[in-house]
Formats: sequence, C-alpha cells, structure tokens
Amino acid sequence: MNLELPYDAFLRTLKENTDTGHVFLLGAGASISSGIQSAADCIWEWKKNIFITKNPSLSSQYSEYKSETVQRSIQRWLDNEGIYPKEGDADEYVFYALKAYPIDDTRRKYFENICRNREPHLGYRLLCLLAKYGMVKSVFTTNFDGLVEKAAYQTGITPIAVSLESTDRIHRTVSSSELLTVALHGDFKYGPLKNTGAELDTQHDTFIAALEQHLYDKHLIVMGYSGRDKSLMDALKKAYSKPGAGMLFWCGFGYNVNDEIQDLVLHLEQHGRRGFYIPTEGFDTTLIHTCKTCLDHNQNFVQEVNGVLQSAAVDEVEKTAFTMEAKQPHVLLKSNLFPVALPTEVFQFDAPFLEGERVWATIREITRGKNIVAVPLKKMIYAFGIQSQIREAFTGRLNGEIKRTPVTYKEIKEGTVFRNLYLKAIIDSLCQLRNLRSDGFEKIYLPDSGNTFNKAGISYHLYDAIELSLFFDNKINSDKPFAYISIKPTFYIESKSEIPKSLKFEVGKSYHDGLYKEKPNVRLGEQIDRWRSILFPTGKHVSFEFPLNSGTAFKFSVSANTMHVSLSKASGGYPLQLPQAFDKRTILHNGIQYNEPHLEFIDKYSGTVTKDFHPMRGLVNNRPYDFLSNGNVFDAEVNLGIICPDNKKDILYSFLSRLNREQSSGASNPEYLIDYPGFLNAYGIPLNIPDINSDLWNDSNITLPVTDLMKSAKDFADKIKKAIDKLEAVNKKLVLVIFIPTDLNIITDINNEHETFDLHDYIKAYAAQKQIATQFIQESTLIDPLVCQVNWWLSLSFYVKAQRTPWVLNGLESNTAFVGIGYSVKKLKDKTKVVLGCSHIYNSMGQGLKYRLSRVEDCYFDKQNNPYLSFQDAYKFGTLVRELFFNTMGEVPKRVVVHKRTHFRPDEIKGIVNSLKKSGVQQIDLIEINFEEGARFLSLYANQGNILPTNFPLSRGSCFLLDASTALLWTHGIVPSVRTENRSFYLGGKNVPIPLKIKKHYGASNIGMIATEILGLTKMNWNSFDLYSKLPTTIQTSNEIARIGWLLSRFEAKTYDYRNFM
Repeated sequence: MNLELPYDAFLRTLKENTDTGHVFLLGAGASISSGIQSAADCIWEWKKNIFITKNPSLSSQYSEYKSETVQRSIQRWLDNEGIYPKEGDADEYVFYALKAYPIDDTRRKYFENICRNREPHLGYRLLCLLAKYGMVKSVFTTNFDGLVEKAAYQTGITPIAVSLESTDRIHRTVSSSELLTVALHGDFKYGPLKNTGAELDTQHDTFIAALEQHLYDKHLIVMGYSGRDKSLMDALKKAYSKPGAGMLFWCGFGYNVNDEIQDLVLHLEQHGRRGFYIPTEGFDTTLIHTCKTCLDHNQNFVQEVNGVLQSAAVDEVEKTAFTMEAKQPHVLLKSNLFPVALPTEVFQFDAPFLEGERVWATIREITRGKNIVAVPLKKMIYAFGIQSQIREAFTGRLNGEIKRTPVTYKEIKEGTVFRNLYLKAIIDSLCQLRNLRSDGFEKIYLPDSGNTFNKAGISYHLYDAIELSLFFDNKINSDKPFAYISIKPTFYIESKSEIPKSLKFEVGKSYHDGLYKEKPNVRLGEQIDRWRSILFPTGKHVSFEFPLNSGTAFKFSVSANTMHVSLSKASGGYPLQLPQAFDKRTILHNGIQYNEPHLEFIDKYSGTVTKDFHPMRGLVNNRPYDFLSNGNVFDAEVNLGIICPDNKKDILYSFLSRLNREQSSGASNPEYLIDYPGFLNAYGIPLNIPDINSDLWNDSNITLPVTDLMKSAKDFADKIKKAIDKLEAVNKKLVLVIFIPTDLNIITDINNEHETFDLHDYIKAYAAQKQIATQFIQESTLIDPLVCQVNWWLSLSFYVKAQRTPWVLNGLESNTAFVGIGYSVKKLKDKTKVVLGCSHIYNSMGQGLKYRLSRVEDCYFDKQNNPYLSFQDAYKFGTLVRELFFNTMGEVPKRVVVHKRTHFRPDEIKGIVNSLKKSGVQQIDLIEINFEEGARFLSLYANQGNILPTNFPLSRGSCFLLDASTALLWTHGIVPSVRTENRSFYLGGKNVPIPLKIKKHYGASNIGMIATEILGLTKMNWNSFDLYSKLPTTIQTSNEIARIGWLLSRFEAKTYDYRNFM
C-alpha cells in the first residue's frame, strides 16, 4: 500500500476543497518556530534536570542539553543507573514528565513557564487566516501553549477555547467569525494538564464523540504531531471506523512514517475511508504554501497573507543586499555570454504514462524527428511546437486540452526542467538555421569539420563543437532576470563502437591542449569569434520562432554581441581607455579586482610579525609564524618515523636526506618557484631523519599472491598498522613516513563488486584515531625530475604534520571564525542513502583547527543526490560548531561564516542561525560557493583602436555582482611573479580560469569582506605549496575529510585535528 501523497498533490487537493471546512490536529512540532520546545526537547531537558540534581557539581558543564556530547553523556549515566527507559522508548515522555515533576502543580508550572510570553509564529497566524476565510472550522491540539487562541485574536476572529474543564462548550454552534479550539491534554490557564501515562491514555469521552462528529464529513489535517498518545490514536481509529466522506492528511516532517501513523492509515483503508501521509518541510512552510495555493482568487485573503509574511520577514531572514562601489575602470573583460530574449509562455498538457515507462526516454521517442521539444514536470508535459502536431504526436495519451501557460524568467532560471526545454528549442533552431548538427543534448557541432581517427582498435570521428547552456543575471538595479546563451568550445566524438570513458578522456585532453595551446586567453577569444561568425554571419542578432516560421509566436532572439564587464583595481592603475567604435552598451556589469591577500611570518631579526603574499619567499626571508614557540610549546625539531620495505631503505633514506640540503629551482616554473634552502634554513628547526638501522625504521614488505589482491591489500594494511603501533610506542610525536613501492600500487586501491578498499583512507583513519600524522610517499616520487618543487612540498608537509603553523592570514577580522560543511554520501545494499557530515573550524587567521564528523539521520536529497539538513540536524550542527569553538578557542566568536557547496534550505538556515545565536554569536553569514561552469571571461586590452585578448587570463581577485545576493569571484587567475611585480604568474597555465559563484543566503556582510575572506582561505591549504587552491580550504578539506570519515563513523563524538588527515 502506498501511504504517501506527494506534497504538491496535497496542495492541489486543498485548492480544490477550499469550500470545505477542515479540521486541524496540531502537536508540539507546530510550536517549535514560536520558540516552544518540542516533546523531544522536553524529554532531554527533563533528563538533564534529573542528572544535574543527582550530580550538582556538574551543573555548569551540562547546562546545554541540546549538545550531542551532553546528551550522550547524560544518556550513558541514565543507562548505567538501570532504572530509566532506553533512549527512544515510547514511554520516555510520560516517564520523565512524572519522574522530573511528580507533583501536579509543579508539572503544570513547568509548562506554564515554557509557554510564557511566546507569540504565535507564521504558521499559526496563517492557520487562523484560513479559519477567517472559512477553510478551517476547528483546531484540536495536544499543546498547552494557547498559541491558536492568541493567533485567532490577532487575526480578528474569536476563539472558542475548550479544555478538560469546559467540555460542554465543544457542542455550541460556532459562527463564521469564531474558531473552535480544543486543548486535548488540558490548558494550564483553565485547569489541570494531562502529561503522565494514566492521564494521556484516558481521553475524555466528550472529545472522542466530538472527533467522530467533526471527522464524518470534514477532512482532518495533522501537523507537528508524532502519534505517540495511545488514547488519541485510538480515538482517531474509532472516529474513522464509521463511514464518512472526511479524509485524513497526516503531514509529517520529512519522509519517515512511524508505525503508529502507518497503522492508522491502514485502519482507514480497511474501513472504507481514505488516508495519506504527506512529507513536508514543517508547519510554517506548509501553511505558507497552502495560503499561496488556496484562495488565491480572493484578493482580500491574498493581501492579508502578504501582510503576515511581510511582518515576519525581518525576524525570519537577515540578508542584506550585496553592494559594490566600482570607481574608475582599469580592466575590460569579454564573456562567452550572448544575451537572449525568451518566449514567456509554453504549451502545457496532461499525457499520462504507463506504469514502468521511462518518462524522459518516452518523450524523446515520441518527439524524435518532429519539430517538437517537450519535457515532463509534476505529471504535466510542457512543450514548444505546433499545437496540431503535438496533438498528433501524443495521440492516445492526451488527457484534456493543450493550453498555453505563462513561464517567468525566474522559473526558467531556477528550474532545470524548463531550462532544458528552452535550451533544446534554441539548439534545434540554430542547427536548422545554420546547417549544424546536435548531439541531442547540449552540443552543436560542425558536420564538415570531422576527422577520422583510430585508437585502441576503435575508429571514431572527431568534430569541432560548442556546448551551450543558459545563464542568468539581474543586471544592476533590476528585479527582472536577464538571460544569456553560453557557448564553450569543445568537441563531439562519434563512433559505431562503444567508446570507453578512458578514451574519451584521453581524446578530450588532447583536443583541448591543442585548442588552447600556450595562450588560453587568446585562443578562447579566437574560438568565440569563430563561432560568432558561424551563428551570426551578418554580425547582427538573429530572431526566430520555434518551429521556424511556424506562426506559433514562440519567439526567441539572440544578440550577436557578448556581455562585457569593466573592473576597477583595488590597488589602482591606468584608467581604461576604450576606442570610440566600442559599443559601451555591452558593458553590463562593473566590478572590482581585489588585492592578493598577504600571509604573516615572523621577522628573522626583530621577532615581530611581517608579511608577504608568497609563502616560499616569506619563509626564506623570515621565519614560520610559530617560530617563537620553539623549545617551549613545541619541540625544537621535527622527527620522522619510517615504514618501508627493507629492500627500499637505502633509496628512501637518500631521498629524504636531500630535504636537508639546498636545491636550485633551475628553469622550472621561474615566476613562482624559488631555490629550496634546506629544511633548517627554511623553517628554522632541524629535520631529523633516523638512521636506517634504528628502531624508527619498520619493515612493511609483503609477497603478492596472484589470485586474491583484496587479501593482499588487507595484509599490507595490517602490517602498516602494526608498524604504526610500534613507532607510537617509541615516540608519540613522530611524523610517520609510509613508503609505497611501485610493485604494490596494485593493492592500494581495489574496487570489486563486493567490496572497495583504499589503503590511503584506511591508514589515515587508523592513524587519526591515535592522533598520529602520516605522510605517504610513492616510489615514483623519488625519481620525479622536479626536485626543488618536491622538496618544498614535502618539507612543508613534515613541518605542518608536526603540528606546526608555517603562516597565517593577514588582515581578517580578529573576532571572526569560519566553518566549512562537507558531506560524503553512500548507498548501502538496501539502497538506503546514508550521509556523513563534516564541519571544519578555522579561526580568524585562517588556521585550520579541528573538525567533527557526525552521521546525518534526517536529511533530504535533491536530484543530484546532494544532502540537505533538516531543522533538527541543522540546529545540532550549530551546537556542534559551538562545542568546537569552545574546545579550540575557549570562547564563541562574535561572527561566524559558514561555507557550503550546495544552497542553504530554509530549515538549514533556521536551524544553524537559531543555534549559533543562542550560543551568543552576534553575526552569521551563510555562503554558498560553487564553480560557475557556463561562464568564461577573457581579459582584454586596447591596441591602436582595437580591443584584443591579452596574452594572460584575467587576474585572480576579479569580482562583480550578478544580483543582490550573488557574485562571480575568480580565485584562479594571474598573480604577480615572485621575481618582479611587473611580470605575471598563472598557476596551471593551460585553461581559461573558471569563476566561483558566491551566493549569500543569510547575513549582513558585504561582498568585499566575503570575497576577501574566500581569497585568503584559498591560501591556507598547508597540504600544498601552490600559491592558492581554487576553493577555500573550509569546504575543500571538509569534503575530503568526510570521505575518509566513513572509516571513523564509530567515533563520531571525537574531535580531530585536520593535520592528521592531510
């Protein structure tokens, strides 16, 4: 039996029943957003109070009962006592209510206190608006808070409050300006409360009879209630044992349906009634969506709903708009983005599919070879084409009329399905207009550009192509999104044989290397101009209908000009001089090129803080940031322990010994790499490499069997683990080197149909539990020709893994701290999705401090399998962050910045913000950071009246706003050379840099601060001597640690130093 009714179907059902008076049953979950504890919170507070009164000396350490650490500790104590119910037991609530407050009046006082001065939040106010306009007739509640009555008065209707002391009022006639509210467990304002087992399981007969009467012909909507009260669930079963038209809609939080709810819905089915479970995002959100969906024809209702939402906006979301004061421009950028005007309506129709049909594949088959593009969305089909041809194509499936329906730019921007529809129409039209071909998805290719190749026995054709996508912005001072077509040069490969991924990768790498050669900025500019001449042969915009010349009025128009952006350098520079012939109207945005962040070191001579943007030069000219702590806080040396097969000892010793010698950089990477001065001269302390005959060397050699590689891998890992244990016994402060011979690479990463094994992750996890840092070295590294570079990278790793700090960031706010959220998702054999979340704390100087792993039990997944936290898990995350701050910093910072790769959902925002603010954090910024895959920008310069691409790409730190909460920021780009600032260095050097899309979901910080912090945090990856990484370390390291964290899931409550996972 399918219990679930999709959320959108539930809203549509309500919309068709606005003339029916509904009954609501509310539980404690409905009052959480109004600041009242849930039943679960009450249970934990009672547990805490019992624990503290039994252990008075621990009251201060255990005051925060929402802390997972506190909860686990209290629960262990309760379990050890042997007289308390197990955690999660159905009797917990009634047991602890009576145990904590055995006196009735005291128990009544407790609930009175938690409800005092609480005001009804959005959900309650909107519920009463629905009652005011006739859609809700009565509200039954297990709560004692009186929030329904308060909201009713505020809405202008009169509540008829019924409790155990006034049951006779339940039968009075209720007028249209009144709302019947029934407190099933009592109300402390009118009489005794019912909280204990005996009290809860004896519902008043009058209430049961009233429920039967109400539910005969009225639909019941349950929200915020778990179904834990046996008597109330029995009363509902009794009410639904009789025939009637009223249906049950049980709105739960998320998708988990407990046994009590399943039994009730099954009971309805068995007695000829209808019941459904609806997964929702909570009481407030569901009421907002209900009000937005229902009664939308009533303008008075719509105005009152908007008034409620607007009055709550200040309390609900603190998100100030990004602003940017770009002054005199110094730099001009050209994009691959062509403005496009899109039709604002599409065809919509219902065409049901057979059970088991693959909807997308079926639509593609139906429309194949026809001038129709169509997509499915929420059981409807949306399409472009000629109406008669669509009707003919979907003959036998159509259910109703084919109608035009409006579509906004915002819907296209935020909905991937609509984006696919519009993009397919554009691609098909351009192919017909310009005699091009498509791969059926996002690529257009030149049919006459194909060359035939044969590799690995596979014959294939390779074509020049472009990949198209839609891009949106809001320009400046505009609420309306603007659309663009993004074109990216690429290739299309075609073969009669199946092409393996490895071959596609190899072909793609070779193609792009040849396309961009040594000047990616110039080559991309040439490719954009080439395709511009193909798509716009007259140099003017192109307009077309879909289908072409069909009279459908589905009109598209694509400009032949690309978006340009001007940038002002924060450091100043020569003003940008544009030729008169340049069309300045194509400059659609103005931005800023932020300065390269500096790092802090200790001056060799004065011992004071000094700075440099280049980490190697900073160390050579100065000393590491923690140099003054040598000999007191830290040992004045770095000591290694070695795990290596005996037959490789000599070559490894020779390799490690070169770290103590100078090494010239030669001609390798001259704009960045400098001479390596030896470990002592670089870090100010010696590196001790043990003698190969000492007990600090341990043999790890094994013999490989031919048949069972998995067994060999585990044997190898066990041998390394034993060696780690031996070295730990000798000296706990060693940095352990683990050498992997080339012939053993075959057993370092095994993935078969039954099991996967990654030696690196496995050993890192094992060592991290012991707080031991490890460094893997492959045999191939010993013969790497980039000797100077390898010396720098490896020496830094040894220094940092000895728990040292080579440098910190300069210029960040001292009262700010940073948090990165990362996830690792796995599917178990029963297809259950499990998530491990990792939060990684950085202080105001960018030092990675600690991280914590936690299993996320209540989360949501999008279509890309990205997890999102529920309110409870988000709140728990905030509490976890607070714990980490206290453990690592001794205090809570005034400002916390949270970075994440996916967007923040409303429940995540509320949970994190509420938790951190309750902890005393005054300012919170929630920032989404992702790569903008579609947009590419070229740096330009003026030369004799022409605007041409520069030899180098645009500068790192370039930034401009897309809208009031979103910006593009380049963390990858050119920076000054280490030799002289008149020269440039570009890390990698093979491709045009991809920008990061920075989106603020909550907070008051402006883009200048947010962007500068992100740029700084890209320089704090101590696992590399690269000048920067493309992502800030907050999220880069969190995702990596979360992946390894699966092997630590039994140790979730522990806090780890991130150096042990580098």
